[in-house]
Amino acid sequence: MEIMNGTELNTNLLGQEEIVIDLEKIRNAGKIYLENSGATILDAGDGIGIIEFHTKANALNNEICEIITNGCEKGSKEFRGLVIGNTGRHFSAGANLAFILDTARSGKWSILENTILNLQQATMSLKLSPVPVVAAPFSNALGGGCEVCLHSAFVVVSSETHMGLVEAGVGLIPAGGGTKELTVRAFTRADQACVPNEQMLMQVAENILKAKVSRNGEEAKDIFLNHNDLIVPVPASPTGVAKTAAIILSESYTVKKMRNDIPVFGRNSFTAFDEKIESAIESKTMTVHDARIAGHIANIVCGGDRMGGFASEQHFLDLERHAFLSLLGTKETQQRIAYLLANNKPLHN
Repeated sequence: MEIMNGTELNTNLLGQEEIVIDLEKIRNAGKIYLENSGATILDAGDGIGIIEFHTKANALNNEICEIITNGCEKGSKEFRGLVIGNTGRHFSAGANLAFILDTARSGKWSILENTILNLQQATMSLKLSPVPVVAAPFSNALGGGCEVCLHSAFVVVSSETHMGLVEAGVGLIPAGGGTKELTVRAFTRADQACVPNEQMLMQVAENILKAKVSRNGEEAKDIFLNHNDLIVPVPASPTGVAKTAAIILSESYTVKKMRNDIPVFGRNSFTAFDEKIESAIESKTMTVHDARIAGHIANIVCGGDRMGGFASEQHFLDLERHAFLSLLGTKETQQRIAYLLANNKPLHN
């Protein structure tokens, strides 16, 4: 079966009867390939493994990252495809903010850096996996949950999914490859329609700074996903359709390599960003700390302080990690995280 064209893949999937996969039944049958306190890889049959998170709100942590990385590296010898298929109220509500705040306040910066490195390794393992990984988001796919989807080979998204990179709301930036991936996708879309320009990067930066969350699956596809990804009209996890997609993709899957050709606008574009940031401060639509966050985002999407040219995905990941840790070290970001944890609403300081 040769169905690698996105339109043909979608048509084939939409023609399938709805398949409901009972993850609990699979687990109770003892079909567990790998497991730790954060996640499990279940053998769903037909050569497909399902990675299921089971933390509070399915928030990403080091244990989940370990399962993802091992699943892509070792599980690919056992399975011909993998699905990220969760149950519960959220696909993934992001990261464990309480852990991040407590660790920062304790000054354990090496632990925090390793945590970000683990997340970046996990998301890049998804992207570079020897077998196709299909994400099946529903309900809320936020922060790291969104980054998991961005790095999967294919996404089957519920029509009622709220997806977004929400880190700026707590004074941080997406550091699991999300900032990098939106930048890469913007360039890809521009290549198909027009010459890449600063306005295109500003739109990426604005979506991240405003912690844009999609209202539904259609908007999630428009802002975050690829045009070939599939929206299914169900409110719950579309894991069954994702399993079928993984089977189809496995028939002729081409393994991706880390890119070294991402365009860099560099310091020549900083002036345009700086002018927009300064104007927002003067009009009081942006706080000084918002401006600091915006500056970090601009630096990443422009590829850092260089004259231009091209850079690798790893270069952008390094910029993300530096920005995340730098912002986490500020009192304003720590105040935002603490306020959200205590009041379940953002602080605009």
